[in-house]
Amino acid sequence: MTLNDLYRDMRTALEGSVDAAAIDRLTTEAARYSSTVGWAEGVIDKDGRIVEAFDKLREVALTRFEKTRDPNIATLHDALAKLVLAVSTHDEDIDPSPYNEDLDHDT
Repeated sequence: MTLNDLYRDMRTALEGSVDAAAIDRLTTEAARYSSTVGWAEGVIDKDGRIVEAFDKLREVALTRFEKTRDPNIATLHDALAKLVLAVSTHDEDIDPSPYNEDLDHDT
């Protein structure tokens, strides 16, 4: 699954209903990306578009969870938060310049 596929499938899951198999597939893929970003030698998301896109999905998941209390949505939220944090932290460690600063590491 590419990062674009993950984004698309996460968005689709957050817009509709999702079953346990889809939750497992999406969280597994998000975890795979989260655990491998540290291997990248350079900045992954210099212009911030990846982090911004996935963080918006995380916010959608949070809003939906607050309305529904669906534990599957909470699981997606947590996976998205870990992915956003992993990419942001990696990029700041590689390039700590102010242009690459993420002030919201508490996601």
